[in-house]
Amino acid sequence: MFMPQFWLSEQINRTGLAAFFGLSNFALAWNTDSYFSPRAELNPYLHTWSLGIEEQFYVVFPVIYFLWLRYKKQVVIIWALLPLLAVISLTISTFQTHLEPLSAFYLLPSRFWELAAGAMLFQLIDTRHFSLRSQKLGHFLLLSGSALITVGFVLAGRNNFPFPWALATVFGSLLMIAAIALGKPSSFFLQRLLQSPLATYIGRLSYSLYLWHWPVIVFFRWTTGLELLATQLLYLVIVIALATATYHWVETPIRRAKLLLHDCAWGTVISILAAVGLLWCSALWIVNNPEHLSLSQTRDTYEWYAYKHFPREEISKIKDPLLEGRQIFVIGDSHAAAYRTMLKLVSLKLGIKVVEYEEGGCGVVGLLASDPADCAESREAAFKDIEALAKPGDIVFLASLRMPELAGREWERGEEVVLNEMLSESTPQKNEDARISAEKILVRLEVAQVHVLIDAPKPLFKSPPNRCSDWFNRTNPICTHGLTIDRSQLERLRAPQMQLLDLLKRKHPDLIIWDPLPLLCPHSICSAFDDSGKPLYFDSDHLSGHGNRVLTPSFTDVVLTIWRNTTLKHHKHEDSPAR
Repeated sequence: MFMPQFWLSEQINRTGLAAFFGLSNFALAWNTDSYFSPRAELNPYLHTWSLGIEEQFYVVFPVIYFLWLRYKKQVVIIWALLPLLAVISLTISTFQTHLEPLSAFYLLPSRFWELAAGAMLFQLIDTRHFSLRSQKLGHFLLLSGSALITVGFVLAGRNNFPFPWALATVFGSLLMIAAIALGKPSSFFLQRLLQSPLATYIGRLSYSLYLWHWPVIVFFRWTTGLELLATQLLYLVIVIALATATYHWVETPIRRAKLLLHDCAWGTVISILAAVGLLWCSALWIVNNPEHLSLSQTRDTYEWYAYKHFPREEISKIKDPLLEGRQIFVIGDSHAAAYRTMLKLVSLKLGIKVVEYEEGGCGVVGLLASDPADCAESREAAFKDIEALAKPGDIVFLASLRMPELAGREWERGEEVVLNEMLSESTPQKNEDARISAEKILVRLEVAQVHVLIDAPKPLFKSPPNRCSDWFNRTNPICTHGLTIDRSQLERLRAPQMQLLDLLKRKHPDLIIWDPLPLLCPHSICSAFDDSGKPLYFDSDHLSGHGNRVLTPSFTDVVLTIWRNTTLKHHKHEDSPAR
């Protein structure tokens, strides 16, 4: 309803759908973002990773527990089974934290020991052979445990979790539980505090509090923001109210209900699977049809999204023999993908084939520095494919972001200060690296006898329109910098890249440079919306569907000009007298 489909939506949807089956931790572990990544802050299902681990643990643990209950008196070694598995898990956690941090954080093998620790404490308590006769020892354990938990909470490092920092919270919890479970009633202040009616009620609410705390915080982050004290207090009230309601009206009634199904194991299993399946199908429908529920302006996907929408307007097709068999190959980062609507229209209008190679974060001839080294494999595969498929005279369109991003900068320090810092990032070494990267690609494509078309840097903005165009998010701090910028400032920012393009053009006269900036910003102030109020941009630097349609006539003319000039040169060459 509030979050439109955007660049994180696929991961969000995948996490939420996997959570129905207790597998969201796998969906998160197989992603490239850590738990502490800014991208993870907008995933409302992020917290279900721990529920997934618990659910997986409780598939394995009953077998271990059954063996322990059945054979604990006859087979002494059965007592070693859970500790052995816990040690193996801790060992995995030790190595995996540094070698595969996402797997270490999200998956059961490196977390099993934490849950097993509680089970082993229960085994110890269940034997009734141990008790804390000394109240001072109990007090010491309580204080030590609370100190360990505090250390884990305050000092835990993001890069060393779960090992070693989870040790502090796990053993702190063990000590505190043991102190109360194995000790005698005490008037010790910490024990009285933990066993007070308020503390124990919060404990009973803890599962519901956990379920609600994260999606509500994501909701606030997307809409109003959480910077104001009033919003933070409102957040607490809403989470506590929702947790209390679900504890009393959902969790407790289900746990205490006396249903006929309780006497029929298969009936219970089938009912649960049917309920999960039905709810999963409902969630899948929501994922595939967000525009039917959305309260955001972005529900108009035709205007906002650069999808390959079939055009609503009538297409006047150009029939020209010179277009027969022609192809355009498009390669670049997510900004190549942001041209999809325009490329679809050009393909339909000219009757040509458009082949796209898109990979987010993998700019080609980015002009800011050398092209990303970690994209070399995919980039090489794309160019080899182009060389195999392209015919002489085809067009290769290199589409990427070629200006430093404005979003996420500290604009409160002053626009001039930040712009100067951004310009200082364009060092002579980076410019030289960018030139060398560009030269290699241009020379390679010249050998393939194709035309190379590059888009000059387009406008970009400090705030994202998809987050700042609705009544419920306009006051969000991310929107305070506005959706406009002086064209003169953009011209300053892109000057180093324009100079590099000019240099490349002089060395490679057949290089074609297409500049969308005058079309997207016809006035002295550039806006994310055109004069009629339609969005030119989806977010702070990716075009909208409408922005694509604004650029289509110009891009079509450029493409036609390239091929007509080629044909003209070819005829002139044929008509020239032999020497």
